[in-house]
Amino acid sequence: TGLKKSVIKSESGEVDLLNGFMQLNYYESLLQDSIFVDFMFVDSGNTLKGKSTMEGLPVHSSEDFTLEFSDNNDVLLKGEMIVNKVTSVNIEDNKTVVTLHLVTEEFIKNEESKTHCNKRMDGKISDNVKLILEDENYLATEKKLDIEETDNNYNFFGNGRKAFYTMNWLSTKSVPSKDGKKGESAGFILWETSKGYHFKSIDALFAQKPKKKFIFTATSDAKEVPADYDGKILEHFSDNRINLQNKFKMGAYGTKLIRFDPFNCFYEVV
Repeated sequence: TGLKKSVIKSESGEVDLLNGFMQLNYYESLLQDSIFVDFMFVDSGNTLKGKSTMEGLPVHSSEDFTLEFSDNNDVLLKGEMIVNKVTSVNIEDNKTVVTLHLVTEEFIKNEESKTHCNKRMDGKISDNVKLILEDENYLATEKKLDIEETDNNYNFFGNGRKAFYTMNWLSTKSVPSKDGKKGESAGFILWETSKGYHFKSIDALFAQKPKKKFIFTATSDAKEVPADYDGKILEHFSDNRINLQNKFKMGAYGTKLIRFDPFNCFYEVV
């Protein structure tokens, strides 16, 4: 990565961590609601008023972090992050390797009770997803939104669910206005990239022309790439995480439904 800026801020000041920078891991995925970053640097003494960064600011969590870097395609990525967790390892008496686990502001807001969905929402699912992302009563994001219009309406009560949980729950009930029809669509996916939030149907994603094609074969030689493919998947594995005990706890093999009508005192156990 070509790191351009890495400034951590607290109430007592700010420090640019460029000089001590070691490693940056940036994560974005179709299966993640938010971007995550792991920033590793060497924290030595005399950084801030004769103290290290960790002691001088000090750094615990919730500090603001401004990040700018170029990826392998020389695309400039930048954003405002928040320190969610700090991991440190001592290597010498006056030096410590520190890893800052960074998250987005929306990721933190999602945990606050005031952003939980407690109201009734009506109309198109895509409109409600946009509302949850932008409205000041919910995540209030200022990031760019790429939301595909849904064909169906769905009226529901939030019942105190978290914002991201609600949107992912709605994505399974969404039908695209294009490239799909009711009863045969695969639902939607919500994810974040450096360009903002995306809410797109799986049908539409598969309907577009592929950006790149990769194939998994039995051979591990990356040079032997078949025609019409851009590269090879070097490793693939499946993980079956079925836990019998947990399934019993959740009532997979034995559930009970109690029905009661207060008007005629009808009582039934199914």
